[in-house]
Amino acid sequence: MLLVADAGNTNIHIGCYDGKELLCRFALGVSTERTYDEYAFILRALLREGGCEIGQIDGVMIGSVVPSLTDTLKKAIAKLTDAVILTVGPGVKTGFPIRLDNPAELGADLAANAAGAIEQVGYPVIIADLGTANTVMAIDRDGAYIGGCIMPGVEMSLAALHSAELLPGIPVGESVSALGKNTKDCMRAGVLRGGAMAVCGFIDRYRRNPAVGSDASVVVTGGQAEWLLSYLPSDAKHIPLLTLQGLRAIWQLNQKKH
Repeated sequence: MLLVADAGNTNIHIGCYDGKELLCRFALGVSTERTYDEYAFILRALLREGGCEIGQIDGVMIGSVVPSLTDTLKKAIAKLTDAVILTVGPGVKTGFPIRLDNPAELGADLAANAAGAIEQVGYPVIIADLGTANTVMAIDRDGAYIGGCIMPGVEMSLAALHSAELLPGIPVGESVSALGKNTKDCMRAGVLRGGAMAVCGFIDRYRRNPAVGSDASVVVTGGQAEWLLSYLPSDAKHIPLLTLQGLRAIWQLNQKKH
């Protein structure tokens, strides 16, 4: 059984896989005051509640964008299992060339998203990860990661307007008019419709890039994806667990390499 962990600034998303089958998944909040012993205790309880036997874990793959958390999480997991622990980073194969000015700058979450998207739909592919920040990245016809963009997400945009309480008033899936008739609706239109327009604009621009092409698939993931999905291209494929699936794919690739 493989344990994968996607560690961010706010939450750590955990999944356990038997091959490609997801057995259980959960998330726990990040706290700078929590020791690795406390993380180990919580992880043990959540794994048991999810029906995943700790003794069956034979591999661990961690993707972390918080260096200070990475070591704590590794120590916590090491208290639970003697399985080999790998982290996305230098020395770990991702399965695709990274054509950036500095490939080491590519975040573990984005690398996992790319690996997951390539496994799920192939390439060329454009990946939109919609969370606190929105990222749109492109994998070209040769299967290489060639770059992308980062912009404020729904939460960041609402915080900038000092009106973060407005979004909860919109049920997921409810249509928001692009032509607001009052202050609240104008803000919602700007944040939701405007955010979606920006993402769509980058998708269109990347599809015009000859290295990517108009036939590139579009994959959407992230915690805020449901807010914007209805305003994105109709051919976009929503894969909520893309990052975890990508971590699993990277683990499997490195088992083949070694």
